[in-house]
Amino acid sequence: MKIRHILLILTAFLGAALLIAVAVQIRDELLGYQTAERMVASNTVRERLLLGTEALANERSQTYMLLIGQRNEASGLVELRDVRRQVDDLLNAAEREITATQASLSNTASSLKTVSRIRQDIGILRQQADGFLGIAESSGAEQFAPRWFQEATRLVEELQSSRMTILQRERPLDPVLRTEANLRAFAAILSESIARNQALMSRALENSSEVGGLEIDAISQNAGRAALAWELIDGQMSVPLSERVKGIVSRTHENYSSTFAPLQRSLLAALLGKVPPTLGPAEWYDLTGRALSNIELMQRELLGSTRERLEAELRRAQRSVALWSMLLLLGAAAVLASILVVRRRVVRPLEGLSQTMLRLADNDLETPLPRFSRADEIGEMNDALRVFKANAIQRQRTQNEKQILHGRLREAYSQLQKDLEAAAVIQRTMLPPSSRVDGVEYHGLFRPSSLIAGDTYNVVRRTDGAVGFFQVDVAGHGAAAALVSVACHHALSQAILTRTQGTPLEEIAVQINEEWPEDLPYFTMILGEIDARTQRASIIQAGHPSPLVIRSNGAVEMIGEGGFPVGMLPAASYERLEFDLGPGDRLFIYSDGLVEAEDQSGEQFSEDRLCALVREAAADPSAVLLDRLDDVLRNWRGSETLDDDLSVLMLERLPERMPAHAVH
Repeated sequence: MKIRHILLILTAFLGAALLIAVAVQIRDELLGYQTAERMVASNTVRERLLLGTEALANERSQTYMLLIGQRNEASGLVELRDVRRQVDDLLNAAEREITATQASLSNTASSLKTVSRIRQDIGILRQQADGFLGIAESSGAEQFAPRWFQEATRLVEELQSSRMTILQRERPLDPVLRTEANLRAFAAILSESIARNQALMSRALENSSEVGGLEIDAISQNAGRAALAWELIDGQMSVPLSERVKGIVSRTHENYSSTFAPLQRSLLAALLGKVPPTLGPAEWYDLTGRALSNIELMQRELLGSTRERLEAELRRAQRSVALWSMLLLLGAAAVLASILVVRRRVVRPLEGLSQTMLRLADNDLETPLPRFSRADEIGEMNDALRVFKANAIQRQRTQNEKQILHGRLREAYSQLQKDLEAAAVIQRTMLPPSSRVDGVEYHGLFRPSSLIAGDTYNVVRRTDGAVGFFQVDVAGHGAAAALVSVACHHALSQAILTRTQGTPLEEIAVQINEEWPEDLPYFTMILGEIDARTQRASIIQAGHPSPLVIRSNGAVEMIGEGGFPVGMLPAASYERLEFDLGPGDRLFIYSDGLVEAEDQSGEQFSEDRLCALVREAAADPSAVLLDRLDDVLRNWRGSETLDDDLSVLMLERLPERMPAHAVH
């Protein structure tokens, strides 16, 4: 085959490659268009489910108020019928949207089944509620009210869960769309928390002197959940959102913070102090309704903004597909024109250079180059061949140097790996082995996320008979966190040993916090001691997870409320928490790597699962309990690796021994 034929084939091949690249780009743009269509369909379904959830929560509150007799029955029933009609319309619309989008969305059958079941369940609940609402005597209705509230809340949560499931399957890639989706999710949590307190607080205000502790706890938890939702919303505002969205979020937060939240706190304080509240149930219900209306306006603005962005993305994808299709046609024409030009003006003159080019292609750098005195393209190609040969020689030298450098890098990496392994051995030797000291038995569990960790702990026996202990979790992990943890280990151990009798633990924490260098990472810790003489224990909690106290009778208590990490605020103060630790009682201290360990789906292990596991294994010895916890966590993760360092320290107060002369 002649060289000119090869060059023509090569030109045709390159043109085909170009056309294939454009075709691949068109395919990608079509996939992007399909993705945009799926996101529009997913957003429409989630919008219907969100509005249906809010309407169902509104129906729950209105029905609850009618059941407990806090609303005018005649007008309340009229409003209730309108709300029910709105709920039915939204759920029907959600079913229609899910059915219409089955071709574009995945796993819609489960969502459609969930919505249908919720419609059936709410219909049954409505029939039961209507039976009680039609009775003049309200005692039966008041007894049914808690069950109505609980079942309706379950349906609201299932509807929210179905919406979040669809969001997780069709997660938007655009950061603004992701942020708006997060804002809607957090706003839904906020709305649900306020809606629950709308009903619970109304019932509590009706007869504040008979409010039980469980009801107050539920109200307080909902208020805390609402405050957390606002914190999460504020955390999303760093993304460049539209001015309309920022404005309505800011106004809604301002109204909530200036009016609703202070009033809710004052009413909760009045209920806790058994003081007659300054607000009646009807006024509270109306005030809460206005707060919910503000949140609903914010949700609708978020929905509208997301809808506009998705429609704009869909239009952009359509334009992009059309543009690349046009480029494909132009590319095909350009390829044909290039073949003609190459055949006429390039192929034939290149025959004289073909042998030299082939030898250079075979890496024969000793090949002499032909000499041309032409100033046209052939001469330029000859010059290019000279440059190519010079560059090839330089590349060969560079490749040899790279191989030498690569060998040195392998040696350096091997040495670094050995150093890290040695550091891991040294770090583990710093941790105290399981032992007993002055009537206290302790065990530990230590699992770093890499070779070395930012977690550490120690148990120290003081000369005055007390047993000091601490656990530290340095921010981050790896070598930097490990070095800081060694410094923390030494500083806290020396502080416990050199502490003079009578010096409060909180002063040690304050001193370490004040002296901690600003350029070092902050760390969380539990610092405490056990007094063998008084059967009392005390701890300082500095941003660390709240420890668990496992009583000898199997009861499990969570103590502590947080505190500031050491090294975060130089002027931070710390409080000492004292509690009983009798014979057989155990103190369970852990780092956040335990409860924040995620499974394959991204769900965290959580404090609830930890407490459930500890209660289940409360009768086991400490070493057995830690082994069981380790096995459960490995099964939860589905692997042997961790994303964050994990450490657990368990201290058990041993039963006191009776002296021999005291036995009769």
